[in-house]
Amino acid sequence: MALINLLDPFSFFGRTVTHLLQPLTVWIFNASSDILKHFGVYAFVKKLHYIPLSVLAATFVFILLLLIMSLRQGRLYCNTICPVGALLGMISRVAFFQLAINRTDCNACGRCESVCKAGCIDMAKTQIDQDRCVSCFNCLDACPQSLISYRPFSGGAGPHEWSPARRRFLIGSAAAAGSIFWLTNSALYSLIGADRKENTLPVTPPGSAGLQHFTATCTACHLCVAACPTKVITPAFLEYGIAGLMQPMMNYRESYCDYECNTCGKVCPTGAIKLLLLPEKKFVQIGISELIKDKCVVYVNDENCGACGEVCPTHTISFVNKNDILYPETDNQYCIGCGACEKACPTTPKSIIVKSNPIHKKAVKFVAPITDIKSRKQSDKDFPF
Repeated sequence: MALINLLDPFSFFGRTVTHLLQPLTVWIFNASSDILKHFGVYAFVKKLHYIPLSVLAATFVFILLLLIMSLRQGRLYCNTICPVGALLGMISRVAFFQLAINRTDCNACGRCESVCKAGCIDMAKTQIDQDRCVSCFNCLDACPQSLISYRPFSGGAGPHEWSPARRRFLIGSAAAAGSIFWLTNSALYSLIGADRKENTLPVTPPGSAGLQHFTATCTACHLCVAACPTKVITPAFLEYGIAGLMQPMMNYRESYCDYECNTCGKVCPTGAIKLLLLPEKKFVQIGISELIKDKCVVYVNDENCGACGEVCPTHTISFVNKNDILYPETDNQYCIGCGACEKACPTTPKSIIVKSNPIHKKAVKFVAPITDIKSRKQSDKDFPF
């Protein structure tokens, strides 16, 4: 199914808009914002757009191949390679109305063949390939003797002829592509090892239920990538393996999942990301945080930081006071894997990361201890607000 996802025209169009047109508009908007600041206008905030260079290159290669096929072979992609076009071609064989050539009186002048945009007229056999015909009617206008008619299909135009060489080519191409995908994916995982599969799997968006459901139903249309307000959803390259090429993932190095947002579930057309109401989404645990104390500046240098705790919306991160230094600790029963802590962490590499839950779980609601509430109220008296 991965090959079909990559060739699907709707997903292909979505990737083209998201990776080429949208970055261009964001660049123009940000450049305009910088220019306006010189005139004292600060009403426009710069927009974010994170797309890996590898994904941009892959999208550009697909567009280039499509252009080459269109220039050299006309509608080769639309009629033969495109899954939707192939399905419509099968339906066209039994269409009620079809174009037909009067073989008896046709002198094979070739005018109809020269104007056919689908390349479906074969004058050597004086027949029209109904699989590829798009009923543009150019041949009707081109025929000087009006020997082409659009009429109800009667089955009298002769049996459907097919090329054994063409069928062998298509079957062989499909088998070769499938073998390459399977072998490459298997080789990739064997090189990366089991540690890669279990410990650093990509985090899938909230509402996707888990890794298996998401990768099985996502067509990589990238509507969620385009709609995400924080741009935390970015396309994967090889993070899911070859079979998951271009499927979205959560990129916490660049951003975080907004606690008050469920936009991705609203735009997903395939059910890969199901719409969750905000009260439900706030407790979906797509991953858990892992504090790496050997890298944390508080534990290594005995200096206060607290960046991760300040941004955590679920009270997963608490602090233990030792000699006026606040040491962070995590309690993952409250964690939802939003990635705000990883994004905020100032160390390189990050000292707190989010690990994926292959199957999404439910987090526990945080309830503040009574002693904490009393002490907070007592201390608040000293503050004016």
